[in-house]
Amino acid sequence: MTALVSAIIGGLVTALFLIIGLWSSLDGGAGGGSDDTGNVTIKQAPAPSEPSGTAPIGGEGLSVGDVYRQDAPGVVSVDVTSSQMGPGGGSGFVLDETGHIVTNQHVVDGAENISVRFADGARKTAEVVGEDPSTDVAVIRVEAPRSLLEPLTLGDSEALGVGEPVVAIGNPLNVGISVTTGIVSGLGRPITAPNEYTIDNAIQTDAAISSGNSGGPLLDARGTVIGINSQVASAGSEGVAQGVGFAVPINTAKDAVEELITTGEVVHGFIGVQMFQYGIDEIAAVTGLSLEELNDRYGLPPNGALVSGVTSGGPAEDAGISGGGREEIEGVPDVPVEGDVITAVEGEKVVASDDVIEAVNASDPGDSISLTVVTPNEGEREVELTVDTRPEDT
Repeated sequence: MTALVSAIIGGLVTALFLIIGLWSSLDGGAGGGSDDTGNVTIKQAPAPSEPSGTAPIGGEGLSVGDVYRQDAPGVVSVDVTSSQMGPGGGSGFVLDETGHIVTNQHVVDGAENISVRFADGARKTAEVVGEDPSTDVAVIRVEAPRSLLEPLTLGDSEALGVGEPVVAIGNPLNVGISVTTGIVSGLGRPITAPNEYTIDNAIQTDAAISSGNSGGPLLDARGTVIGINSQVASAGSEGVAQGVGFAVPINTAKDAVEELITTGEVVHGFIGVQMFQYGIDEIAAVTGLSLEELNDRYGLPPNGALVSGVTSGGPAEDAGISGGGREEIEGVPDVPVEGDVITAVEGEKVVASDDVIEAVNASDPGDSISLTVVTPNEGEREVELTVDTRPEDT
């Protein structure tokens, strides 16, 4: 499936947050290095007893300085070189005491040499354990004494609320480990992965992040990792949009990290559809046409994601789903008005393509998915298809 809609983020915890919840162990798997390479123990924070709300850091949570003192020793700079791209790098954070470090996939993509610089200035050579461009997550590993390895505690990105305070720690512009703060500006954002697929449910933040923050942690008021800083928004020809950054949610990253360490790869679902960037209600809003007018003129249903094309031989095509002819509607070009419209997935209403993305991303190859599909000017039909394995590239 192509991008359905077209990378760049301890010391002792205070007594209040000393509790460590679930310790999950993963055994076996691929990877170089010592016998511990395929094993990982993840520090997982317990759920907060109550939401942190919009209280500033230092109110119900730790101060920014406390978060920095607690977590900065577990944040590293990742330096890479390659014959094609030259020198580059980003940030990362220590996952466990066996030397696994989490960063962005785009930070290490194509790297021929990788080194990690710790908070005390020590530098160690690293090797790639696994990469997943579909989630922009990579795991690298260093051979280092445990005195250097300060694993960060992972939180729960699904427990976040808009307006909650966050802290970003990383190495922006290679100036050195730095801290910035802000809030959760939005949730559930779709962003484009390095391989042009879509990462759903990204965290939007106004915490200042720049090139070099990529792969570093986004932390909540307790100092637990709730995201991996991945990219900042572009303002087109005007450059980078200020205060609009995105982090891969840690719940998405956890699944990818576990698979990368245990098997060396992450397998994603794929149904082989390309969809228009706007859902039907968005087309109505942009064009000023009512849903009734869209139905009268083009036979479109009142909601759904428009299919602009399908992958030859993919599950969607095999199930009889197709794209269609394109037409400009009130200044909106290339609307696939003759293609099928997906109006529901597993009985749940589809408003836009993001709803389909989320359902497919939550599925595994071999799973069955039920879609409600409408061909313009025709009745709806139920389509059952089997999820396939996503190709490496779109």
